[in-house]
Amino acid sequence: MEKLQALRELTPFYDIPDDVLEPLGTYFIPKRYERGERLWREGTTASNFTFIVRGQVKVVKFRNDGGETILGVFGEDEVVGQLAVYRQIPYPASAVALEDTHTLEIHRSHFFGTIQRHPRLLESMLQNMMRRNHELVNRLHELSVASAEQRLAMLFQKFAESVGKRIKDDDGQMVIHIDLPLTRSDIADLINVRVETAIRFMSKWNKEGPVRTDSTGFTVTDWDALEELAMEIR
Repeated sequence: MEKLQALRELTPFYDIPDDVLEPLGTYFIPKRYERGERLWREGTTASNFTFIVRGQVKVVKFRNDGGETILGVFGEDEVVGQLAVYRQIPYPASAVALEDTHTLEIHRSHFFGTIQRHPRLLESMLQNMMRRNHELVNRLHELSVASAEQRLAMLFQKFAESVGKRIKDDDGQMVIHIDLPLTRSDIADLINVRVETAIRFMSKWNKEGPVRTDSTGFTVTDWDALEELAMEIR
């Protein structure tokens, strides 16, 4: 029952009838990954659809110099690595838990076997895949036309919208907390700048706004200022 409830809370399964969801649910395997643990390594066989129930996962390419390039960050209610599973190709990048993460995973053969009998599942998954592809296209466009600080503002806008939680700070003001344990190096990779540039912007923002770094992630202290930075063309 607990597994079915977790499935029901995932967007692709919101409207799936119980008589479909219950047999499908028997094939799902719940897994838990500790912070820093890899869900998979680049080049391994992509055989399971991975739905994130709780936690955060980054998809990364590890470079020959020992560094890494972050290709994306996935959170609750998202599917990670699904394109490789669809295409039956090895994972093109590694996936690493940014924090303790719980997933529900199902082998592609079980999933597609069920889809053949219930096309609504396929429609839901395709919509999810198209959304992620649209986000990738938008990100490539942002990297090509926006300034570094503008890209940083766009990044935190997306984080705020996808995983942000509205809370009141010590002064009673409404702020948005983003519970993501990202380093300055992670941020630099995500906006395609040098680490020193990311450090400079984040230090400036800590003093002047609109985003403050704290012990558990980041806090958007001024949404209007963040939005203005994101929209600014330089």
